[in-house]
Amino acid sequence: MLRRTVLTVGGIGAYRAADKLAKAGICVFSVREARKNAVFVEVASKDVKKVFAILRGSCYNVEKVRFRGGERLLAAVKRRAGAIVGAALFFGTVWFAQTRVLRVDVTGNGAYYRDEVTEILSRGGVTRYSSFPQDASALTAEILALPGVSFCAFARSGGILTVEVRVSDDAETHVGPLLSPCAGKVEEAVVLRGTLKVEVGEEVEAGRTLVDCTEAVGEGTRSVIVIARVRLSSAVRGVYAAVSGEEALRAAEIEYGELRDARVEKTDTGWLVEGVASVTAAMNLV
Repeated sequence: MLRRTVLTVGGIGAYRAADKLAKAGICVFSVREARKNAVFVEVASKDVKKVFAILRGSCYNVEKVRFRGGERLLAAVKRRAGAIVGAALFFGTVWFAQTRVLRVDVTGNGAYYRDEVTEILSRGGVTRYSSFPQDASALTAEILALPGVSFCAFARSGGILTVEVRVSDDAETHVGPLLSPCAGKVEEAVVLRGTLKVEVGEEVEAGRTLVDCTEAVGEGTRSVIVIARVRLSSAVRGVYAAVSGEEALRAAEIEYGELRDARVEKTDTGWLVEGVASVTAAMNLV
């Protein structure tokens, strides 16, 4: 059936056309009446040209050709090839748009974290034209770690991925570079966002920029919200009016924290306490 063709043969004694074809070695699969003095003759598609040649010189008139089974489907496909290709492209585009990230929207009162959220998504493999995240728990945890962020939720609509970010009403986000609060030596630095401008072990002055609020992007830079913490060791010195050296040392530790290499000396005006204090400078990171 998949490779058969139906011909309309007209003329007096049209049924005898089947006998004529059979005697010529053409396999006739079926013959049925089409109208008065006309029949439908079903033959193999490969024999159609032979049928026309045999019947052309006779009293029979082959009026038209139509297809059966797979031949009919193939002919319909050929006639509508443009429409079929267009439909395939349309549905393919719709399917692609429904399964790929075409745009990321960051909403909520924490929308100013758009750059940070975009970078977190990129590290997690979520970029333009990528698939949507199957499990957003890890991405959510990173976003919630941003300063002041108390809520994060993902939603998708078509090719748009929406990330809602909310910060606590009492959350305070500091902007600008992280500066050294005192003179001292850099002991430790933890930088999650921003550019570290000093090295561990370096001596710095008060007011020195420790972490800048920019990051390198390609051959340029971009502004970011600094998320960093730097610990310094700073020499401290103070005179305390106290009954004893121990009392003076306790007063100094209340002011500066625990002191290393502490030295207490009695003077004319009180007790002199010297030592090395640990000072932490932080911005948006506890």
